[in-house]
Amino acid sequence: MAEGIVYLDVDDEITSAASRIRSAAGTKVALVIPNGSRIATSRINFRLLSREALVSNRRLSVIAGDPASRALAASAGLPVFATIAEYEAALAGPKPAVDDDSGTVGPEAAGPADAELPAAAVKPPRSKRARGAATGAATTGAAAAAGAAAGVAATGSPEGAAVPTPAAADTGFGDETRPVAVPARPRAPVDREPEIGPTPARAPAAGEGGRRVGTPILVTVAAIALAVIVVGVAAYLLLPSATIAVTPRQDPIGPIALTISADPAATAVDPANSVIPANHLDVPVEASQTFTTTGRHVEQSPASGSVTFSNYDPTASNTIQAGSIVSTEGGIRFRTQATVTVPAGTFVLPSVIPSRRSVSIEAVKDGPDGNVPANAIRIVPPGENPEFLKVNNPDPTSGGTRTETPEVSKAEVDKAVAALQKTLQANLTAAIAAGAGAQPGTRLFPTTADLGTPTFDVDPTTLVGKAVDTFDLRISTTGSVIAVDPAPVRAIAEAQIRAKVAPDHQLVDDSIQMDVDDGSVGEDGQVTFQGTARAMQVVVVDAGKLRGLVKGKTAAEAEAALAPYGAARVSMWPAWVTTVTGVDARLSISVVSQAGSPGSGASASPPASGSAAP
Repeated sequence: MAEGIVYLDVDDEITSAASRIRSAAGTKVALVIPNGSRIATSRINFRLLSREALVSNRRLSVIAGDPASRALAASAGLPVFATIAEYEAALAGPKPAVDDDSGTVGPEAAGPADAELPAAAVKPPRSKRARGAATGAATTGAAAAAGAAAGVAATGSPEGAAVPTPAAADTGFGDETRPVAVPARPRAPVDREPEIGPTPARAPAAGEGGRRVGTPILVTVAAIALAVIVVGVAAYLLLPSATIAVTPRQDPIGPIALTISADPAATAVDPANSVIPANHLDVPVEASQTFTTTGRHVEQSPASGSVTFSNYDPTASNTIQAGSIVSTEGGIRFRTQATVTVPAGTFVLPSVIPSRRSVSIEAVKDGPDGNVPANAIRIVPPGENPEFLKVNNPDPTSGGTRTETPEVSKAEVDKAVAALQKTLQANLTAAIAAGAGAQPGTRLFPTTADLGTPTFDVDPTTLVGKAVDTFDLRISTTGSVIAVDPAPVRAIAEAQIRAKVAPDHQLVDDSIQMDVDDGSVGEDGQVTFQGTARAMQVVVVDAGKLRGLVKGKTAAEAEAALAPYGAARVSMWPAWVTTVTGVDARLSISVVSQAGSPGSGASASPPASGSAAP
């Protein structure tokens, strides 16, 4: 995946996207905009993101499957791509054309095609078979040319001799050969003695048909050469031979216990101390919510009016002190606002005419409950004789009110803050579970997550006492989590395995096996990986040094002598041979791998024709 690809959620705000651009690794950043994203609702958002990228020294691109989103981003001057693959292809740039056969740059980059080469400039063959064919053809051609020259010299008839041509010539264009005809050039008649043989002492006699005295010498030389060849071939075919194949012994290494620590302070892999780098990955998270105000602000005013006291006692006046309580039969109480004295009543037979005095009153409790109708207040103050003192309100009381409005309380602000912090922690956990933008292959350890210190868009304490129906609160922070790339674990295991390779041994390729856990976090917050590693080592065998161990020994003795180096198979020819030949040319020793293919250091002589190879 290309570096700097940032995946946005549908609900991500412009501030979140800007923060992720600032914290993105590398200078090339690509925002992946999902369908329905809030950011893709306005061109202004893309202009703001473009400005943020410019200030943060980032090269910003936009990847969006929605054509409308791409159109808005493009109108803001940003490069746009429909898919991540399209973006990565743009980063990679155009690829040069490559010749599949030779691995060289193709015609697009190589220029004009090569001109046809002359016969003298044909390239050498590229394979052993082609080189062999060319060499054989050249040898055959040379021999034929020599024979033709001898024929000319012997017969003196150049017109009858043909200049031989190679059976095939290498064209330099693959393993196949192609015959090249070389026309014979006519020679001028030569009137001289042949260069082979002694100078004749006399001219040829009449009737000898032009036969020269050097001819018997040529026949003798040819016969001797033939005899030498026959003897050599016979020796090659009849002398004893031996073929030995040695499969080097393999020994195990380990298992080796591994305890590898991941340290955020480490900047490089430390095989000696089994330490690999770790890093604190920044994870920006936020949470916001609109809360309904549950607090209430209540304002009330008491009802007021007046009452009239009537004194039916003809013997004495009655003084009612200010603050005395009168009430309705339903228990609604009122307090007198002043002291009032009611004179004694007048006795007029057959009854008493009461004296009356009025005083203002106010309801003890605030609110509309104090608004009572006329003549509802009839209960005199406690301690008064209701037979001599009467009270009533000639008019209704009024003015008792109650108003209630929403008001943000401290308790509900504290509750909202706690809810947002809980949501913020959940968002951090979800971001870590989704990878938190870590590179592929990186392993995150959620138990090391740290939420950090959250900040609010507004001070929550300033919301207390506000008369609003709802209030908004937003909280954000940059959390962190330890991230580890476990790939260097193999490098440490390989280094420890190689340190265990014995002298005169070498590590078997691709034999290292590891069993490593997923890592754990200790009480001190240290991340460690536990596991084991094992491998195979093979003894290094030099075939040339084995000859002295097997010469003159039987097959069983030779195999026993080679046992410290591995498993050996000894084959001798012909069947009557009982010991390994001492002739180096007739002794073939090869070192093979476990798969049976010749290994490094193999040394072999060509086996005799018909020999029993292992």
